[in-house]
Amino acid sequence: MKRFLFLLWMIPAAAFAGNENDPTGARAAGMGNAALGFTDVWSFWNNQAGLAGVDAFTAGAFYENRFLVNGLSHQGFAVANPLGNGTVAVGYSGFGYSVYQENNVGAAYALQLARTLSAGVRMSYHSTRIAADNYGSTGNLTAELGVQLQISEKVTVSTHLFNPFRAQLNDFNDERLPTVLAVGAAYRISDELYAAAEVEKDIEHKPSVRAGVEYHPADILYIRVGTSTNPNLFSFGLGLEFNNLRFDLSGNYHSLLGYTPQVSLTYLPSAK
Repeated sequence: MKRFLFLLWMIPAAAFAGNENDPTGARAAGMGNAALGFTDVWSFWNNQAGLAGVDAFTAGAFYENRFLVNGLSHQGFAVANPLGNGTVAVGYSGFGYSVYQENNVGAAYALQLARTLSAGVRMSYHSTRIAADNYGSTGNLTAELGVQLQISEKVTVSTHLFNPFRAQLNDFNDERLPTVLAVGAAYRISDELYAAAEVEKDIEHKPSVRAGVEYHPADILYIRVGTSTNPNLFSFGLGLEFNNLRFDLSGNYHSLLGYTPQVSLTYLPSAK
């Protein structure tokens, strides 16, 4: 009963989170969403600077069901490809169901500015539609940018800024998309072990701390654990890589709301 009542209070907030800057992909989710240092197609959402590390056409798709509640599904895809000295990417994500729906479609570009420095930007159109009672729909453009700096062979520091211009969704109550700044570091401990930690701050909310570890004990297997605060979550996941495909599965656990599973599939023509 307590979980049901808490869900009634939390579902509206969880629903609006689809238009926020949630890290995406089961790899990130399995590591407590500590994803600023990634250099793959999932950087389209997590930190666009990481797209500079994509050296061939690659694509990814994901599906998430928040707290195993019908209507709180989140899904999408992205594709990335090198172009000239940089990398271009496009992607889409959607959240909700027939009555309440949020959508995000955008394009990104990343560039290796120096041997140890990369930067990326993304422009997106966020829209919200409420079918009940003729509420209609609204939307706006927003921007985000990220930077990755490799300070040694094993350590990378990253930063990402989402919605620096505070894009407005609706005049009523001055509803705006959140503005979020995140900074973090990743440490490649060995060929088999990768660790990351970061702090994210929404200008209207308390900061969130995220940390995770990825262990690669065999060519086809990845094992991940992580944690985050605000909200407090414990994360776990695994990945299986076969030839040019990687299948990732993760679960986030909230002590009151329960589990949020996510699956993702990544096409890796140059599988690492």
